[in-house]
Amino acid sequence: MKNQQQNNRDNHAPMSNNERIINRTNQRRKKNRRKKLIIRAIIGFVFLVVGVILALTLFFNINKITVSGDKVYSDEIVVEASGVRTGDNLIFLSKESINDKISKELAYIGEVKIKRRLPSTLEIIVTKTDAFMAVAADGYYILLDRNGKVLEKDLETVGENIILANLGEISKVNVGETIVLKEERVFDKLNSLLTECENVGLNNITLINLSDIYNIKLVYEGRITLELGETDSENLASKLALGQAAIERQNEENSLYRGTINLTVNGKGYWSEEVSTTEPVTEESTTEAPDENSENISEESTTNGEETTENQEGTTLETE
Repeated sequence: MKNQQQNNRDNHAPMSNNERIINRTNQRRKKNRRKKLIIRAIIGFVFLVVGVILALTLFFNINKITVSGDKVYSDEIVVEASGVRTGDNLIFLSKESINDKISKELAYIGEVKIKRRLPSTLEIIVTKTDAFMAVAADGYYILLDRNGKVLEKDLETVGENIILANLGEISKVNVGETIVLKEERVFDKLNSLLTECENVGLNNITLINLSDIYNIKLVYEGRITLELGETDSENLASKLALGQAAIERQNEENSLYRGTINLTVNGKGYWSEEVSTTEPVTEESTTEAPDENSENISEESTTNGEETTENQEGTTLETE
């Protein structure tokens, strides 16, 4: 016990001046060594970064630009629109910037992919887009692709197989960019409408009226109007399916029939004969109840679950 107490006193005994000097010297040496190591590491890292940058700058410059994909425009026009030149650095170029420049400058190009082929080749892959619909504005037409990109404007006429569309008030139109609408929800409704029309096989739509998203109208072959009224993800498909089935049955009897199908009530539809139009609808639409002379089309299930169709005047057309 006495030995242990003596050792503790020895361990905590005050250091002499020489011991203090030696201790401080050792601590300074350790600090200096750490500082030198840190400085060397920083210098090494800087040299490494500079070396990499110099290597990338000197050895990865573009000397060849190729264009592949849909040949809507010549290779020279695509390269000019990209803003890329031989001698530019292949590594540091911005794919997003190139894509944006080409898409805006060349309206009929819908998608652009950029690939770097090391050490010095840039490949531009383009996919075309096609005219899909036209919007009337100030006495002229604006030509759009399916995604709403403006392909041309101030047209007096549009070609065949182009859907005429009323998308409501237009805020901004620039060729090569997506048209800007006052009502942003119109595009969501439009995409849903087009997708469901394809799903149910309702083709040959010639007009879409989305000026009022709560009272949507379609025109089939310029002669049959489908009044859908207000739609959501649940009832849109059923309304279109009912309308498509009714059109098919009517076409079997008279392929030149002109009229309107009121589908504003879920699960029900009413025929009324009238003259339709292929011009954009701009007047306020109504969803008045059908008159007594309208033919009733109901979506009801039969007892055996099979579809039944009676096409006599004044009778109900039932579809499962």
